[in-house]
Amino acid sequence: MRKRRHVALIVTVAILLGFRTSRAKDFPCSDLRKAKASHLISALGKTDLDLSHGTGCYSDDEDNPKHCDWKVAVVEDRKIANDRRLIVVDSEHMTGSGAWIDVGVLGCQAGKITAILHDQFSESVDVEEATADKLVLRFPNWTGSVASCCPLLEERRVYVWNKEDHKYVLERDYAFPIAKP
Repeated sequence: MRKRRHVALIVTVAILLGFRTSRAKDFPCSDLRKAKASHLISALGKTDLDLSHGTGCYSDDEDNPKHCDWKVAVVEDRKIANDRRLIVVDSEHMTGSGAWIDVGVLGCQAGKITAILHDQFSESVDVEEATADKLVLRFPNWTGSVASCCPLLEERRVYVWNKEDHKYVLERDYAFPIAKP
């Protein structure tokens, strides 16, 4: 009898955790405007971190899951069209060096919120322009830099809205030298 209750408890917990995990990534379209960005970031899809619980701390240590190796925060959140929302997420490495910045545009497809654009950057990125028709991202390019001192190039990625595919597509990516003071 005791074994049966134990199995029932394990099955119940597994179902609840499975339900929670699936709910974390499946948001109805009605949430696009009103839900907090910290909850929606799990809809960005694959990132270097599993953003399943939104903002806060994530651990690299399976034995100590409460240890804060990575601190995740939303640094920008804005509507760029009636059916699109730009969210920028910063993941700072608290126990080492470096950071990842995820830039995502969320929209509605097949009745649920989906990432219609997702790009990831090391260290920094600026959203230079974000409209319904165009997204321009500016970031340092470390190619040819001496160690990790200073980037020699600045790069821009220009995405344009593709109405047929209902997503942003890369139109051009270009780099130019950073002017020295």
